[in-house]
Amino acid sequence: MIDLHSHTKASDGEKTPEELIGLAISKNISDLAITDHDTVDGLEKALNYAKNKNIKLIPGIELNAHVDKGQMHILGLFIDYKNKKFLEKLDYLKKSRASRNEKFIEELNKMGYEITMDELKAVSGGKTIGKPHFAKVFLNKNYIKTKNEMFDNFFNKPPLNKYKRDSYSTEETIAMIKEAGGIVILAHPQTLKLSFEELTEKLKELKSYGLDGLECYHSNQTPEEMNEFNKIAKELNLIITKGS
Repeated sequence: MIDLHSHTKASDGEKTPEELIGLAISKNISDLAITDHDTVDGLEKALNYAKNKNIKLIPGIELNAHVDKGQMHILGLFIDYKNKKFLEKLDYLKKSRASRNEKFIEELNKMGYEITMDELKAVSGGKTIGKPHFAKVFLNKNYIKTKNEMFDNFFNKPPLNKYKRDSYSTEETIAMIKEAGGIVILAHPQTLKLSFEELTEKLKELKSYGLDGLECYHSNQTPEEMNEFNKIAKELNLIITKGS
């Protein structure tokens, strides 16, 4: 089996790179891509740990690209994670994310919820702090009962929903990955909230920028969606990938 979309504690995953690799091996995963959000901080440790083990580790990343509707996440697989220009562009995204997090903290404090950057760092275990880490702190403090409540009751409503982290355009994001020698995959396409016909047209546009493949199989997609995405990918001669 393969898994070309996974996260570690370097972003919003639950496990360290070593723990994730161990879990993948125990699940008979032969090829694993680590694709943390906006960071490559866990890749060096992961690649070193995977040496001489019964698994092929693929260095990757997941980037958010700007779209007017829904969310677009783009995977870069087999990237040169030490590429200087690539790292410079990632640094800009990290600073934007950090600035947004400070605004989240300020707004939540105004609403009467005690949360600090130190608490977020404690649960993140890495340098990149995302929305799931806010949910963890809120769960620990019994402010919420489920992680989804954090999104439904806070992030998806005013005032927090007005704060957006910066992202590059789709064309810039694809060029960024290509510059680092990566293969470009559109992740979980259902988050774009497009009809199958609209998605097909969007994929044609992305392909003109250099898109290589489509994540047709993902745990958040329905069987109907996965079947249709598979058909579209074949029609457009795109690589078909699977991710947990």
